[in-house]
Amino acid sequence: MSEPPPTPARDLVVSFCFPPYVDTAAIVAAKRVREAGRPVDVLQNRMGSERRTDPDLAQIAGDLVQRRHPIPSPTLFSAWRGISSFTEKGVQRALAWDRDGPGYERMYSRAQFTASHFLAARFALLRPGLHWTAEFSDPLSRDVTGAVRRSPVQQDALLERLGEGMRRAGFAPPTSGNAYEWAEHLVFALADSVLFTNEHQRDLMIETVQDPELAARARERSVVTPHPTLPPEFYEMAEVDRPLDPARRHVGYFGNFYATRGMGSVLEALQALPQQQRDRLCLHVFAGQREELEREVRERGLRDCVRTGPFLGFLQFLAMCRRMDVLLVSDAVTTGLLSTNPFLPSKWSDYRGSGVAVWGMVEPGSVLADQDLAYRSLAGHTTSAVQVLADLADSPVLRPGPAPAPA
Repeated sequence: MSEPPPTPARDLVVSFCFPPYVDTAAIVAAKRVREAGRPVDVLQNRMGSERRTDPDLAQIAGDLVQRRHPIPSPTLFSAWRGISSFTEKGVQRALAWDRDGPGYERMYSRAQFTASHFLAARFALLRPGLHWTAEFSDPLSRDVTGAVRRSPVQQDALLERLGEGMRRAGFAPPTSGNAYEWAEHLVFALADSVLFTNEHQRDLMIETVQDPELAARARERSVVTPHPTLPPEFYEMAEVDRPLDPARRHVGYFGNFYATRGMGSVLEALQALPQQQRDRLCLHVFAGQREELEREVRERGLRDCVRTGPFLGFLQFLAMCRRMDVLLVSDAVTTGLLSTNPFLPSKWSDYRGSGVAVWGMVEPGSVLADQDLAYRSLAGHTTSAVQVLADLADSPVLRPGPAPAPA
């Protein structure tokens, strides 16, 4: 007996980065598809020159993806040449799919990276009545230090059409010539729903808008929604062969050590612990570029209690989370740089579904600081990290139970 044909998609997803390419942006976009539970067609960039692939990522959205077209535009993350090529080629494909199917009712786009919103805005202008939901992963026009990100636009036919669309909507296009600002303003002026991962991100992005009417529209259309958490079965789909000493408490950190995330204080804290407590702990760091970390571990004399490993595939990462006693996540350090901390680490959504205790290294008043953390210390402060590690060393072994279903 033949299987029934797939349900035609009424939703279009525009995400420059999407599975099978390995990137946080791709994973979150696929999670959004799974969360919505509706069949989709996907437009993405063909980014094999810049990102490796992980076939397991296809399981996140599963068979909800009906058609997927990797656009052969240059994989340039903010340059106008990449934005315009992605937009022009993507719009033609979207129009063809729209004609061939029942017609799209909804569209979702996500930035990072900026080109996603340019393509979505162009298609929305061609298809009045289409409900456009646009998501920002982080502020686009400001970086983690508060500095303005800049990438010049070009005065071409695409920019003119987008500017005309903004004017028809009642708003003046940006005059800065900055592609990052254009991406934000296009969404604020044209999208039906604007997704932010937290209130701080929303407020910081909207407060930079000089036009009070545009800022008011962005706030009116805003929806605060954290990254989705996958169901428990995803944490059981893979196995990781990594022996763990049952006499130690195992702390897991997944991702690179960044200067803005204050991770040096963890190594300083381990170094400050008495040897008998260090002997009951093991910090596991799964990162891409490990040479500098391994050198620092050797220089600090911490090879007895710090283990490094490569970046894991997504399902292996989830499985490894379940084997840890504690998972470590750190705020970006923004004090003195930004008026508020707009960053909620994407790892939090994966950690919270694991059923494992989480240690957050937090800035006071941050979004992460308000989460349900089992342990917390101040980001970049060695003394408070020492106290958490001492508590872990002196506590019973913390083996996780079954992962809870996401709220």
